[in-house]
Amino acid sequence: MRQDGFILIQTLLLLLGMGVVLLISCQQIDEEMRHHQLEQEALQLESLIRAAKADCTKDETLRYPIGQVSCTVTDKGFKMEARLENGQRIEAVVTHE
Repeated sequence: MRQDGFILIQTLLLLLGMGVVLLISCQQIDEEMRHHQLEQEALQLESLIRAAKADCTKDETLRYPIGQVSCTVTDKGFKMEARLENGQRIEAVVTHE
């Protein structure tokens, strides 16, 4: 009877350990997915700024399939704010070349 209890405790500890490993693995995968998503959003914001750099001619808001860019004329070029559909945004100052 004592041996059965010991085996039961070992099995429970093994299952608990496997659960902890699984939880840690899931957290790492979640972090990697968030990091990848942030990288993709940064690339999209950069693309919006590049597109608007060629398209802005005055104070205006340009709309693109992935978001919009608000352009404000300055004495040296444009101040731009790019915003994705999910709310992520970036500001940039683009000078005349």
